[in-house]
Amino acid sequence: MTKRDLFFYAVGSTAFFIVGPCIMLVLKHFFSAPFLPDTTFMPVVGYVMCALGAFFAVWSNVELVRVGKGCAGVIGPVKLMTETKHLVTSGPYALCRNPMHLGVILFYLGLACVINSLASLVVPLGMIIFAFSVAVLFDEKRLMRDFPDEYAQWSAQVPRFIPRLGVFK
Repeated sequence: MTKRDLFFYAVGSTAFFIVGPCIMLVLKHFFSAPFLPDTTFMPVVGYVMCALGAFFAVWSNVELVRVGKGCAGVIGPVKLMTETKHLVTSGPYALCRNPMHLGVILFYLGLACVINSLASLVVPLGMIIFAFSVAVLFDEKRLMRDFPDEYAQWSAQVPRFIPRLGVFK
């Protein structure tokens, strides 16, 4: 991994764990109407979702570096980080083709459950739209181009976002 890759991982981690949650907390002050019943149970569900989402986001990045010999900072023509040199189909990528996006969405939806404000839903909804757009418009096309046979087989067996429960590779 290059110094540039490390820099962008630091920037991305800061945005993920600090900036995004701060934006959600600020949004709560503008429109604090709850979207969930006010129970003790919902924040617990939210924290579990946050932990699971953070785990998936980190685990998928580790697999990209370990197996793919690259990073996640490539969005179409914008290459902030080193592209993967191998198609990653193991670990979280055996469950769904976009586990990093899934992790980010779970994290922010969980945080929205903890904050319990309609306005705090703006961030996770934006992340869902962004994740789907990036996956469909850029990631899949790049993987089909760079790993045509492997990608065709993998994408036929593994769902895009909703994990397939079963045996890990």
